[in-house]
Amino acid sequence: MLDKSSVAVVIPVYQPFLTENEEISLQQCLKVLAGYPIKIIKPRSLSVDFITKKYSSIEAISLDSQHFEGIAAYNRLLISLDFYKQFSAFKFMLIYQLDAFVFRDELLQWCQEGYDYIGAPSLHNPEFDILPAASAQTFADALSSRRFVLNGGLSLRHIPAFIRYLKIYNTFYPAWVGNEDMLFSQEATRLIPMKLFLKTPSWQEALRFAFEKSPAATYELTGHQLPFACHAWERYDPGFWSRFIPENQ
Repeated sequence: MLDKSSVAVVIPVYQPFLTENEEISLQQCLKVLAGYPIKIIKPRSLSVDFITKKYSSIEAISLDSQHFEGIAAYNRLLISLDFYKQFSAFKFMLIYQLDAFVFRDELLQWCQEGYDYIGAPSLHNPEFDILPAASAQTFADALSSRRFVLNGGLSLRHIPAFIRYLKIYNTFYPAWVGNEDMLFSQEATRLIPMKLFLKTPSWQEALRFAFEKSPAATYELTGHQLPFACHAWERYDPGFWSRFIPENQ
């Protein structure tokens, strides 16, 4: 039976301090998702006592420091079988980078939707970064006509499915080079055999899980319904998010 103990909230930390917005993000995570096991992944060389002494419910997991030496190294970590095997005691993990903000606890419901990977629908084209509310249809048309990414910065992952997917992918395809979330969204739909091994939602469904780019336009597309959470709120139209995310929690 799936319960809160089956879902790990995994927070990457790689610096010896938190910015003000990262502190807001972490406090909100602990406030809304306090019933779940919350884990920090960090370089072995980094002490996170400045977090764990303040928030005793958080467990720190040390990994080889090389995994945090830049974006490419972090991408390699998140496509590593060993990474997911380390969390094999859980059925799901929520990757919660500290530029995310969770609004309410729908995590178990999303685990029960039957998807293996969920993240905010995103397009790499900068013209879709901060569309206004009046351009909602433009954003919808772009998501419908282009191959979108489900962003990994705030993403739910079905651990057994990820282990199976990576075993098969690593057997038949060259080593993946690029953003890890593209392997699990764009590549999973482009390679016909791999479609069978990772179930992902439509962009319409994924917007109920999280917003990222063009939140004002997205808010129109969801009928003014906030999602479970959002990602990169300080990067994409912080003016929009100022209505929903207080500066101090």
